[in-house]
Amino acid sequence: MLHALVDDVDDFLATRWERDFTLTHGGTARAARFAALLSADDLVELVATRGLRHPFFRLIRAGDSPERSSYLRSAGVGHTTVHDLGDLGRITAEVWDGASLVGQGLQRLWPPLTGYCEALAGELGHRVQANAYLSPPESHGFDLHYDTHDVFVLQVEGHKEWTVHAPADLLPHRRPPKADQGTGPAHGDPVWTGVLVPGDCLYLPRGFGHSARTSDERSLHLTIGILVTTWRTVLRALADLLPEDDIELRRALPLGAVTGDDEAFRAAWLAFGDHLAAAVRDVDPEVVLARLRTDLWSAHPHPDASVLSRAFAAELPAADDGVALRPGVVEAHHVDTDTAEVRLVLRDRSVSMPTAAAPLLLALLDDAVVCAADQPGGLDEASALVVIRRLYREGIVNLVGPDAP
Repeated sequence: MLHALVDDVDDFLATRWERDFTLTHGGTARAARFAALLSADDLVELVATRGLRHPFFRLIRAGDSPERSSYLRSAGVGHTTVHDLGDLGRITAEVWDGASLVGQGLQRLWPPLTGYCEALAGELGHRVQANAYLSPPESHGFDLHYDTHDVFVLQVEGHKEWTVHAPADLLPHRRPPKADQGTGPAHGDPVWTGVLVPGDCLYLPRGFGHSARTSDERSLHLTIGILVTTWRTVLRALADLLPEDDIELRRALPLGAVTGDDEAFRAAWLAFGDHLAAAVRDVDPEVVLARLRTDLWSAHPHPDASVLSRAFAAELPAADDGVALRPGVVEAHHVDTDTAEVRLVLRDRSVSMPTAAAPLLLALLDDAVVCAADQPGGLDEASALVVIRRLYREGIVNLVGPDAP
């Protein structure tokens, strides 16, 4: 997926990633690939006819956001009233006055972007989001600002002039409150000004200031945001992953250390640091990795409407029906000898089965087609059928064969 955004992936990762902005000029082929992800007409249709609700869309104009009440309306849904639907007439009036239409978190609801962001997340190992910015001619949305996540700007339609500023703060993970910004500049000096045309891609590491405005035609660009997992994230996870039975981590701070005895706190701090370093070294990195993978894939579930459809059909595999693993559904599997269970890790949950089912599960993970009548893994037919039906209901396996749905 990254190769669709930059010309030389290896050079980009070695010299640009988290370091410097990068402009990659596209062409007709790349422009067509960008347009296939989302077009201006697609975004308009989502808002105008498909009932896209705030905050999945909003408006921005001249560096500010109009009051939501100026373009949202209420409507009855059954016995409930919702208050975040778009008022098409008001939205249209705002656009005539120069407002841009923003689609937010579109990876959650627009299939081409869902698949693209999921694939890119798998390649990078970081969460990915997709926003869209559709602007009328001679307008600008946000004033000069920076993001706290890396972005790839994909120019889809029209032209847009950009100005990029060097960062004043390297790799910021949050924006300081305005009261804490002082009188110094929030951005460094301008480092690039230019025009993006369809097929161009601009990479901006977090912290790089940027602003943009359209020319005499409408413009659509996508921002593919990379919500990186940092070592600060790992430190927060360790607070839950360090063993509960570590008595040293459960001890109280020395009496009076917080209220006045600075030397006592310093001594305790050094001792705590030594103990923490040793405790972290004893943490199984596979446990940390499993937590990070769960966090990553929770943002990128693997949707399949057929799983819900089969529940409404209420039809389960028979003993002579073959089943196979759904592609990409199982992220990992673990055998827990303490609980005598096999745990299958999915993107949104874990499913545990008795260890007696392990040979059947391993055969499925090895891309085999199994059926209960064959008594796979030494299970009797009845037991194998219970396991297969459980896997089918969980959406882990699909029926295979000429009569499979």
